[in-house]
Amino acid sequence: MLTLAAPAFAQQIALHIEDIAAPTFQASGISAELESSRFTATIKQLSVQGHDWKNVRLTCPAIILERDTIACTQGTLTEEQSWPVRFSYAPGAKQLMLDLSLPAREHWHVEARWGKRWDIAANIDNGKAAHFRTWLPQDMPAPSAGVINGKLNFSGSDTNLLAADMDLRLAGIAFSDTSGLHAGEKISGKVRLTAHPVNRELVWQGEALWDQGEIYWDPLYLTGGARLSARGRLDPQRVTLAQASLHWPAIGDISASGSWDRTSRSLSASSFQGTQLALDPLYRSFALPFLGKTALAKSAASGKMDIAGRFAEGKIQSLDLTLDHAALQDKDGRFALRDVHLKLPWRAQAATSADFGVGGGQVLSLPLGGFTAAIQMQDKKFSTPRLDIPLLGGALGIENFQATSSPQGWRWEFEGGLTPVSMEQLSAALHWPKMHGTLAGVVPRVRYDAGKLTLDGALLIKAFDGTAVIQDLALLDALGPAPRLQANIDMRNLDLDLLTRTFSFGSMQGRIDVSVKGLELSNWKPVAFDGSVRSSPGDYPRKISQRAVQNISSLGGAGAAAAIQRSFLGIFEQFGYSQLGLSCVLKNGVCHMGGIAPAPNGYIIVKGGGIPAITVIGYNPSVSWDELITRLQRVTQGNSTPVVQ
Repeated sequence: MLTLAAPAFAQQIALHIEDIAAPTFQASGISAELESSRFTATIKQLSVQGHDWKNVRLTCPAIILERDTIACTQGTLTEEQSWPVRFSYAPGAKQLMLDLSLPAREHWHVEARWGKRWDIAANIDNGKAAHFRTWLPQDMPAPSAGVINGKLNFSGSDTNLLAADMDLRLAGIAFSDTSGLHAGEKISGKVRLTAHPVNRELVWQGEALWDQGEIYWDPLYLTGGARLSARGRLDPQRVTLAQASLHWPAIGDISASGSWDRTSRSLSASSFQGTQLALDPLYRSFALPFLGKTALAKSAASGKMDIAGRFAEGKIQSLDLTLDHAALQDKDGRFALRDVHLKLPWRAQAATSADFGVGGGQVLSLPLGGFTAAIQMQDKKFSTPRLDIPLLGGALGIENFQATSSPQGWRWEFEGGLTPVSMEQLSAALHWPKMHGTLAGVVPRVRYDAGKLTLDGALLIKAFDGTAVIQDLALLDALGPAPRLQANIDMRNLDLDLLTRTFSFGSMQGRIDVSVKGLELSNWKPVAFDGSVRSSPGDYPRKISQRAVQNISSLGGAGAAAAIQRSFLGIFEQFGYSQLGLSCVLKNGVCHMGGIAPAPNGYIIVKGGGIPAITVIGYNPSVSWDELITRLQRVTQGNSTPVVQ
């Protein structure tokens, strides 16, 4: 409705224009003045798609005023900024044409018609993406750079969208949010969408091409090179995705379908499938960003993967996963699995079995042989009755393995044992001095829950012709960047001859007991323990070589070297002893040392016995742990000398 009011004696006309209302466009508080041919109009509030502008001012120096049309060919539109504008408004026909010309060759042409049916059409040339900042929700990253070219067409009835046609080209788009956790740069591509009514539904199809640019969406970092095409239906209750295809050349092709409930705003059903996907870029881009604080943080994967899944009723209902000639390897060489094969058909409501096989691998330089396993699956429970992993001529046996997923994370447990492993092969694999004999053990029930691994009983190991028992073992944050280990260790009747020959320590005959109480490791480095080495009880030969005397004395400190009697030591190659012992209580980086008995200004490490006999005394009661480790690393150089009595 257009009304004119002016005194008979005035050259001025005041206009009142009724409010404009459409489902996506409203204007209210419109007032205007016409003086000669100069026209000025103010809109108190303008709303587009729920976003408001206040006190929008339009100035036209030469208005065209006809029976049912107001037009301007050279006007200025002012809100926070000023832009050249031309427009044509027909109140009776409820039509509006708006043409904006902005700097940098930016041009917007909008035509709108409202009433029982409404239409909005826009042509955009070099449109700045930053203009859309005010149209986006507050929690979405805001565009800050880039241009948009293309066209938009929407039509409908009342609040219902009946047809849509969108064809946009994006170039140099950049966006970010205040947290810095979501950002993009130099993004270019195309977006195409069409929709039309069929049997009271809106049938749509679209395509999006992302050919350049970078996106960081914490913790994911992705680069361009993907095409998505999709088609589906829209009704008042749901959005249906009939088919979607994602083509990512570096990874492969993934298809999906699904349904979104518009009332509950939730995914009611979906399915997806991918065949022969490349594991390397898939693992690097979508898995590693979530593994930054685990032992897998520096790992790499390779091979091919097939995957298919179905989601319904708010839960995953099925998952089929196949790995073919896959591999997982730590870049620091801590572990590796090669030639991995997996066929996993998981179902939420049925018991199934998966086939798993590994061609070979390694853990901390220890080579693993190939093995296979059948994994039983029932909902979120996984188990296997027996798994034997070949290791250095023996095998690590895992029995009754069970794993369960819970809201707090994964829980698993198993028991087993280690059949005799060649010590020679073990020392070669770890680049240690050559050791002799075998290593075997019995593994009690092992439990893992909430990042903590514990033993229910004692771990029994046979080595160096003796036994070792590990109790109260607990490993915390096992897959984290700084795992912590706690344990108590008792070793009995170890053969000194085997030990000293192994580490080039010098020849020693006898047996020893080793006790380590309250052991604590942080990132595999000792931070606390109460440890001791003592001669085992019993009747057996007790001899110590000149080389071993020198190395033992070096652990007792520099005072021993100052008191040496070189002439006496050089006469004999071996000495007798009755007892030996050394202890260390580690606390705050300092080792508080002791021996089998106190001595003047020190402690006895080796007590003489037989002919010839020798006693070794240590003089340093406290030693930095780092210094003690340095001494241990030097003992094979023979550059320390003992006290001889």
